[in-house]
Amino acid sequence: MKILGIDPGSHRLGYSVLQKDKSVIRVLTYGTIEVPSGTKSPVNLIAIRRQLDAILDEYHPDLASVEELFFAKNRTTAARVYEARGVVLLTLGEHNIPLVEPTASQIKKGVTGSGTADKKDIKAALKLLLGMENLTGHDDSWDAIASAYVGFAMSSSFRNK
Repeated sequence: MKILGIDPGSHRLGYSVLQKDKSVIRVLTYGTIEVPSGTKSPVNLIAIRRQLDAILDEYHPDLASVEELFFAKNRTTAARVYEARGVVLLTLGEHNIPLVEPTASQIKKGVTGSGTADKKDIKAALKLLLGMENLTGHDDSWDAIASAYVGFAMSSSFRNK
């Protein structure tokens, strides 16, 4: 079974695809979908959609785990990220991919054991859990790996496959 992890962003969106065979989870791919800073909507949203479509067409995940958003301060940033998240949800729906939506604290706790873990803790835990010696790239992609990892636990249909 394959799961797509997404860490939403308006100009940089983390993604990962993990595969689970019995009790072994391995990372098939991870990275970021990047749109040049300053690219206005809807151009940035179209770019995100096209790149996400390509990932879905290549990997055919069975489930997606898309981080639920929480913003306390900047409304403008929040609105842009929600737009991008909406494009992600629409694209997943068009591909008939079911989803789970863990919160940031659920992801942190599911990977590190602490709901208040920082980026460094998440990276270290992922290296241990997935046996990854060299975890490179942006922290958005690590967050997407963590989201996918927790997504397996959130979906009872994956427990028996």
